Amino acid sequence: MKLGNVLLIARFIAIVIILWLIDFGKLAIILRSINLNLIALAFLLELAGFLIWTLKWKFLVDKLEKIRFTILFLGLMGGNCLNTNVLRARTFGGFGRAMFLRNVTRSHKNANWYATIAIDQTTNIFVFSFPVIFSLLFVFLFLNIPRWLSVILETIVLIIFFLAFAAFLLRRKFDKTIVVRLFYSTLRRIYNFSLFTFIRKRFETYNKFEELIESSLEEFTKTSKSILKDRSILARDLVLSAFVFALIYSKAYLLFQSVGFNISISHLIVSLSLILWLNSILPVPGGFGVKELVMISIYAMVGIPVTIAAIVSLIDRAIYMFFVIILAYLAIIFMRIFHIGEAMQ
Repeated sequence: MKLGNVLLIARFIAIVIILWLIDFGKLAIILRSINLNLIALAFLLELAGFLIWTLKWKFLVDKLEKIRFTILFLGLMGGNCLNTNVLRARTFGGFGRAMFLRNVTRSHKNANWYATIAIDQTTNIFVFSFPVIFSLLFVFLFLNIPRWLSVILETIVLIIFFLAFAAFLLRRKFDKTIVVRLFYSTLRRIYNFSLFTFIRKRFETYNKFEELIESSLEEFTKTSKSILKDRSILARDLVLSAFVFALIYSKAYLLFQSVGFNISISHLIVSLSLILWLNSILPVPGGFGVKELVMISIYAMVGIPVTIAAIVSLIDRAIYMFFVIILAYLAIIFMRIFHIGEAMQ
């Protein structure tokens, strides 16, 4: 069975489970009294989050070349559209944004631009790690969660810990020649891997592929070091990242208020942090269905009624999908009409 069919079945099953969990009597009562003004405000907070994210990215990009804010916003939305709808883009991260930047400028390579995206993502991960750690400790110490969920969370934490420990040992104990040998061995396996036919179509020989990776890594390292030397840029990036996450939590809080549910700040941080964390590290299919089921399950874990959790999850996802699909597609259409982001001749 093709992967697309499997994902379609998974989404269908998730939607059926969500419909089964909802109490439609309570749903009708809540929808009649829902506060549309708070939902509109939550929508504006989502927009503000994307605008601040663009500003955050712009400070990094400006270290290489000055690019207009509006152009970067279009590139950010187009990149988010790819990450949402294309599995390869979601797997390999921000290469779409890197190619966009290369095409709208007359200088620099993909690796240079990808360095700005990698730093942008790294600061986001660093800031987000604090609420995630707090949430995991809160869950293990204070919540009576199902055994199966506890096993899943503990397994994920152990895997991350061992990966971090292995990386530490590789840096401290192993000879650099061993690491280099392992790197090139892995690179050859990637080139020969049966599923990565698109790599072999682009590079006729392994040597050409290896040369590109080597030069790209060199450019990436050089650019990253030059940006990270400016401590003010890094500090500003971290502060803006914190603002972005503050807006995400504020948006969720407003959505709960809009349906008349007064959620505690601790439960909001714990539940939403785990939702964002699990959806980012687990192979959860995009689109409607599975991610909403994850959201409902986590919200219910902290004591939120299932029907309220379902309403908030669906509205939250609808707002997000509006930006990363509808607005993002409009951004792509706009760029094509005005030839923004097309390869320079």
